[in-house]
Amino acid sequence: MSILPKHKLEKQSDYIKITALAKFFSIEPRQLNQILTNMGWIEKKHYIWWDATDLGKKNGAIQHSSKNSRVRYVYWHKDIMYNEELHHVVKSTIRNYLENNQYEEFVKEYYTKQGYTVWHHAKEKTQHDKNKNITLVAKKNKRIILIHCRDNQLDISVDELQSFQQQRDDFKKDNPVFANYSLKLHYTMSGFFMTEEAYVYVEENKDDISYEVIKGESANTWLDSLLLEKSKA
Repeated sequence: MSILPKHKLEKQSDYIKITALAKFFSIEPRQLNQILTNMGWIEKKHYIWWDATDLGKKNGAIQHSSKNSRVRYVYWHKDIMYNEELHHVVKSTIRNYLENNQYEEFVKEYYTKQGYTVWHHAKEKTQHDKNKNITLVAKKNKRIILIHCRDNQLDISVDELQSFQQQRDDFKKDNPVFANYSLKLHYTMSGFFMTEEAYVYVEENKDDISYEVIKGESANTWLDSLLLEKSKA
């Protein structure tokens, strides 16, 4: 006998699935689930289903169990489409994603024009993972530059610099074809995002790590009105 709670949707027409809500915001359901998880409105249980938290329930979530399986689902009251907090978080998440990816392309083109062959090292990673990893690899002759692009104003700490150095060592192991290449670490930033301690560390290791500030070119003002337009449709 299942001990999972079963909830009936008294007015099913008043509730929507995550797929419909994600379609409303023009993003993938998995992306919206991640946003809702970060907001503390849902949480994943046993790697199988999503559960609504108390905070999620306060914002219109209801737990529903399938009759034919143990899998649980979260339904959302349609009013969630007009929730100002969710709109703000979705917009800022999309903006951050686009700005970072546009900046990567900008930096890639910048090095390509200098004669480097450039490819994405973290293309399939989430933006959170990208903040901790090599972004681009630039190769010219026997020189390789491992580039981290930073356009989100998150502080770069000494710990991150040391992690970057470890990634360089891992890159060498994973790519023995570049064993005889010169590998340098480089931060390309749209602003100066290093902590004072990190700046001192770079100065002490300037033969290994370098940085430069390059302003990107992005025009994402359309995002400010995109979701509001959808909510009025």
